[in-house]
Amino acid sequence: MSSRAASALVVLAPALVACQGETGTIALGLTTAPGSAVLDPVERLQVRLTNPPAVFEATRTDDGFRLAIEVDETDESGALIVNGYDGGGALVATGASPAFPVAAIDARIVVYMATPMSVELAPVSLEQPRTELAAAPLAYGALLAGGRLATGEPSAAISIYNAFDHSLVEGMPMPAARAGLAAGVGPSGRVYLFGGHDAADAPTGTLWRFDTTVPPRGVYAQLGERPELARADQTMVPIGTERFLVSGSPPLEITATSLAPRTDIASLGASGASVAGTDGVPAAVFAGDSGLVRFRAETFTLLDPQARPGARTAALPGGQVLVVDETGAALRVDVATGEVVPLPALVPAACAAPTLAVTSRHLVLGCESSTHVHDVATLEPLATIQRGGSVLAALPNDQVLLASGDALALFTPPPLE
Repeated sequence: MSSRAASALVVLAPALVACQGETGTIALGLTTAPGSAVLDPVERLQVRLTNPPAVFEATRTDDGFRLAIEVDETDESGALIVNGYDGGGALVATGASPAFPVAAIDARIVVYMATPMSVELAPVSLEQPRTELAAAPLAYGALLAGGRLATGEPSAAISIYNAFDHSLVEGMPMPAARAGLAAGVGPSGRVYLFGGHDAADAPTGTLWRFDTTVPPRGVYAQLGERPELARADQTMVPIGTERFLVSGSPPLEITATSLAPRTDIASLGASGASVAGTDGVPAAVFAGDSGLVRFRAETFTLLDPQARPGARTAALPGGQVLVVDETGAALRVDVATGEVVPLPALVPAACAAPTLAVTSRHLVLGCESSTHVHDVATLEPLATIQRGGSVLAALPNDQVLLASGDALALFTPPPLE
């Protein structure tokens, strides 16, 4: 963090119980990329609570910024948006928290501050460089599982990035090392991990469930060992509550207690994403060497037989799924109608096979040395940033976590108006 300290104290005083003396205090800290001076020119700090709507400001003193804020309690959640302005009134730094209960609670939130529309190093990094990571979104951050070490050996590490304080917690190591896992998260916060390469570099058929809610570092349950269904470098796509499809041949279905092959289709491409259609019916689209396949209303439909090598997929607003393959071709699939629309020139020529992440406002394409940001609604390009990542994970505060080796970086969007 910059040598010019910046901190804030947010006091939430619920109006409904204030007469009883019940209040909640949220200590708000600010952090930046290591060695960043982005906060040095900040002279005015604005803290905005989205619900109930409230805006507070403070001017820098020798001790930084101090704010004491009282707001009414609400049954809903709100987020903190923090903006830093220089002496001329220009916005030079921004950050936001995930949504949290605005009630009589005591908590500490740390907001990562950066230049709007930038990709900068996170305050923390992985203990060891790892490739072939499995990434899964959590309600409070993102999970990074397994991967391959610089020695070529798989890793048993589980790392959890917390978007509320920008810390990295090492979970209980997996029962065995794996690279190229398929990972999925249920609404309860339990993470399902299947397959991957073992220490002998052979694909495996083990299904673990990792419960992130059990202190201090989570706990595992083994739900299945099916060597005849072994696979690696596949994807796990949610299709219901604690229910997933795993790509490969044959496709697999996972529930909270079971693992079984599907017999109604021979194979599914190695990338997939799920989204509800405009008619409200949930669906998933898989892309890869098996072509383009939709799963909807318990039925698989081949939408396009053309192989999509190295495909990556991401759910878009309006019941759409984006598909990008290693040739740079991009398609948009309407999951309700099955319509497939080519998207020429979406992918930069220098980055034919980007990794993808979608937030509420942006589509982020991660390349080896650059990041490309698009408007998620129109897909119009907004920015090209000279820092990339091989694994992307959207965070609940509208940032995107980028992992490359042991380095973690954050895409920070402009503040939400």
